[in-house]
Amino acid sequence: MRKRWLQIALGAVLLGLLLWRARVWELGDTLRDFSPGTAVVVVLINLPAIALLAFRTHLVLRRLGYDASTLSLAPISALGNVAAVVTPGATGDIIRAPFLKGHHAVSYSDGLATIVYERAYSFSILCLSTALVAAWNVAPVPLRIAIPFLGLPVLALPMAAAGPLLSLGAWAGGAPTTRFWALRPLVRTLNLGEGRWIRALATLMRDLRLSLLFAGLTITIFATMVLQLWLIADSLSVSLSAGEASVALGASVVAGIASFLPLGLGVLDWTLTALLQKAGAAVASGAAVVVLYRATITLPAGLLGVAAYAYLVTKLRRAGSESSPENTDSSDPI
Repeated sequence: MRKRWLQIALGAVLLGLLLWRARVWELGDTLRDFSPGTAVVVVLINLPAIALLAFRTHLVLRRLGYDASTLSLAPISALGNVAAVVTPGATGDIIRAPFLKGHHAVSYSDGLATIVYERAYSFSILCLSTALVAAWNVAPVPLRIAIPFLGLPVLALPMAAAGPLLSLGAWAGGAPTTRFWALRPLVRTLNLGEGRWIRALATLMRDLRLSLLFAGLTITIFATMVLQLWLIADSLSVSLSAGEASVALGASVVAGIASFLPLGLGVLDWTLTALLQKAGAAVASGAAVVVLYRATITLPAGLLGVAAYAYLVTKLRRAGSESSPENTDSSDPI
């Protein structure tokens, strides 16, 4: 708990330094130019992004033999999205596991495999796509045609890692717990659920068709976020190309996750501001974009996640009370 508070304090200090450097007390005039109509559009774009996240999870679970509809998965996806953002390294996404179990009878092993697959693969796609867009921005025109093809290996990445992952799981299953003290956390993790989640994860990773669909949806989700950033910047007269907006957002999100600070607090904000400056924005304008990014994307997503949590918990409690012995007809068998 103390470590968490130290992380939050560090992030708050970084954010405070950024706002001080941007002379936050003078941002009023800049923020006043932001159109309310643009704010509404940016906030509403959060909804199709959640729908895409839910559909992506639907496809992953279907590969494991579960028939959970996209609509029923939307609250869980909204909660997982927020939990991933507010926890260091996106580890909070694991909160989806009990709700997948409670609402859709997804075993904990399959739920863990689903979460690890989605988090690890989407992060890999985000890193590679951001790097490729950055290369596209600086590459000579004749070479740009080859850049998209450099991203194709990401489709084979899960398949290439499936075999070594299964070997690692087999090793962990036979590794003595009294030795390799430095590797004990890894061994315990791999042995969760007697290693069944490793086999479920390998099943997902070996499916090339799933990789193709997952990559396409992940890029589409990222594109909606880029559109949100571009709309905010355009409303403040910060001129960004699609490539510049993609690199600025992708690099800042990656930096925020890698920092292991909740919300990427401070690190995401500094990175985004610096890249906006590199694209030609003034410090004050870049900071204003960051403030509005937090206000119209991070904050509404957080509120949506809290509402989703309340809904999921209430629904589980209601289902539990309806199936309790007190509510069972006396003629029913015990």
